[in-house]
Amino acid sequence: MSDYRSQSRGARGQDYSNDDDPPMSRLFIICNKSHTEEDFREAFSPYGEIEDIWVVKDKHTQENKGIAYVKFSKTSDAAKAQEQLNGKTIGKTDRTLKVLVAANRNQGSNKSENEQEKYVRLFIVIPKTATEDEIRDEFAQWGEVENVTIVREKNNGNPKGFGYVRFTKFYYAAVAFENCSAKYKAVFAEPKGSARTQRDQYGRTSDENPMYSSGRGGSSSNYNGGGSSSFNNDWNSSVNSDMSAFLRMQNVPVPQPTCLEVTVSNCVNQDQLWRLFDIIPGLDYCQIMREHGPRTNEAVVVYDNPEAAIYAKDKLHGLEYPMGERIIVKVNGMSSARMDTSFIDKRTKKDAICNVPLPPTQPLASPDAQVAQRLFIVLSANLPHSILKNIFSCWKGLIDVYLLPNKNCGYVKYSERDSAQHAIDVLNGAEICGTKIKVMEAEERSGSDGDDSGRKRLRRN
Repeated sequence: MSDYRSQSRGARGQDYSNDDDPPMSRLFIICNKSHTEEDFREAFSPYGEIEDIWVVKDKHTQENKGIAYVKFSKTSDAAKAQEQLNGKTIGKTDRTLKVLVAANRNQGSNKSENEQEKYVRLFIVIPKTATEDEIRDEFAQWGEVENVTIVREKNNGNPKGFGYVRFTKFYYAAVAFENCSAKYKAVFAEPKGSARTQRDQYGRTSDENPMYSSGRGGSSSNYNGGGSSSFNNDWNSSVNSDMSAFLRMQNVPVPQPTCLEVTVSNCVNQDQLWRLFDIIPGLDYCQIMREHGPRTNEAVVVYDNPEAAIYAKDKLHGLEYPMGERIIVKVNGMSSARMDTSFIDKRTKKDAICNVPLPPTQPLASPDAQVAQRLFIVLSANLPHSILKNIFSCWKGLIDVYLLPNKNCGYVKYSERDSAQHAIDVLNGAEICGTKIKVMEAEERSGSDGDDSGRKRLRRN
């Protein structure tokens, strides 16, 4: 088997090997922030030799950003891992992985509509006497061949001496790329319609010229002479390119009807933002991207269906979180007028809101019901009234929950004392949307029946 790293040296003996050598051997992974390097090593190593693992972290807080890269020494190993682990869970979390082939660093964010095609199609040099059946029989030993195309002259139909083999799976194409005879000079072909499919001085497209493709021979433009193999090189552009590819892989046009543009206070961290939007079922991706002015950040939130995205926008746009700082949520490309989002109300995920198990929602008490027990709550940050009500309604007989004006504390009233005690037992010290909460019995004032209607309350969002 060829040593691809030794073949990627320039004329002056420079080592051009980098993260994309061999081509398509580096995987881009969207994961849970709790996933560790050891989780990835344990899950991915059964598929082949791993050269490097990079868990992307925030440069200021050093917190995991929910993005990782795994670099294999062989393209076929990366292909097998991508096909087997995409959509699966690893480690101790139940969040499924999104596993894609990482964008080539020199390719940048220039993607084509047929992006998936480049993983399954090989460009090969062949004798002009070769037939499609002969090529098919030769390459079928590596995996199922979907079709073979021999490129011909337009004027007389004579073969040009090269063609394409398209496989049904990335893994089959990768195995053929690594094991076919060197006489074919096999390379991964650029997708049809790619911006890189341009003609050179000989009238050949980039697919027809191995110098422009991801392959084994020549001084390919995919190799950076003298470049470092560290995963930290130009990681911002690399992550942006890979995230762009991820969004395209969802078969959603840009702008995305499932993609939200969010402006949020810079007091809200990544974990709090994720927990807030994860209240709506179907969250696929949530990431603070950049600063937007002196007090706010821009974030991107992606759901797996447009109904959930519209619902999130309707529920969270204008929400004061934290108090006095409104969240701005925009959805591009789709009107919410005819969207039926009623099904989402029935699927609100309390396990995404709170870090402790919660019982099912129970019937509320009448607003005029007798107060049996009043609780005092203290939050480390302000939370929306709707979220608090959703949490405390897990115990029967909730009458009301509210926060005091301009404060992160308030009261909860129950018509049943046992329910109040259960709420204390479960929620005291818990986290709601990343915000810690203390729950305790409230001191009863003399002559009071527990009704606080005379007090000013925080306006409910």
